[in-house]
Amino acid sequence: MGPNICRRHGIGRVRTTSKGIAARLRIRGQFAPGELVKVSLDRPKYSRDMWMLRAELDEHDVDATFIDNVAHVTAFPKIAALERLRAYACSACMDELLVRSGEAPDEPTSTEQAFDTSVVAANAKWPSNHARCELHGLILPTRTSPDIEEAILSIDVVRDRHVVRVIKASVNHEHGYWFDEAFLRRVCGPDIDIVGSTFRIDSEAAFVKLWDAGERVCPVCLREVLRRSGVMDADTGG
Repeated sequence: MGPNICRRHGIGRVRTTSKGIAARLRIRGQFAPGELVKVSLDRPKYSRDMWMLRAELDEHDVDATFIDNVAHVTAFPKIAALERLRAYACSACMDELLVRSGEAPDEPTSTEQAFDTSVVAANAKWPSNHARCELHGLILPTRTSPDIEEAILSIDVVRDRHVVRVIKASVNHEHGYWFDEAFLRRVCGPDIDIVGSTFRIDSEAAFVKLWDAGERVCPVCLREVLRRSGVMDADTGG
C-alpha cells in the first residue's frame, strides 16, 4: 500500500495484517512463540500474504496447507472470512512486533529498535505540518487558547474559563475548535455572538486571525483536558 503517517515512525508504508495483531500493535505488545502465523490467501489469479493469529484461523476452522511455515488457504469461503479480519498497520511497527515475538521481519529491524519504548522512533521522518507530542507521538496540531494550553501542559483542568466550541461555517462538517470565551472576545471582538457554548465563525479572515493567535497543541491532549474539565464526555469527538 501507499505511504502512511505513523505516530511512532512518521512517513512510511502500510501493511495488511489482522485485527487481532493490530490491537496488540497499538500497545506495542508482543506474542508468545507459535501465536503468529504467516498466511497466504491464494486466489486463482493472485495471492496475498499477511500475518494473522493462529487463533483467528482456528476460529474460522481454516484448513491450511503449510509450505515453508506459510499457511496457504485456497478455499474461497475461508479466504473471504479471513479477509474480513483485515486491518492496516505501519510496516515498521509490524516489523518491530515480529522481532519482539521472535519472528522474522520483512525489513531489517534490530532488537534495540523492536524493544525501544520511545513514543517517536529515532529515525522517524514526518511532514512539516506535523509535530511531536511527548505523550501521543507524531500528530497534526490544532489550536487553542493559552489558558487551555496551560491546563494541558500542567495536566490539570480548565479553571475559571468558559470554554467555547468554535465552528467554521465554510466547512461542510461541523468540526469543532476550542477556545475560552475571554480569548475569543479579545481576538475576535467583544460583540461576537456566542450562543450557549458555541461560536459560529463565518469569515475566513476572522478564522485565520483566530487560528494565528492560538497556541499549537496536540488534539489528543486537548480532548483529554476537555474531558477532565467536563466539557466533553467520553464519547464526544473533538
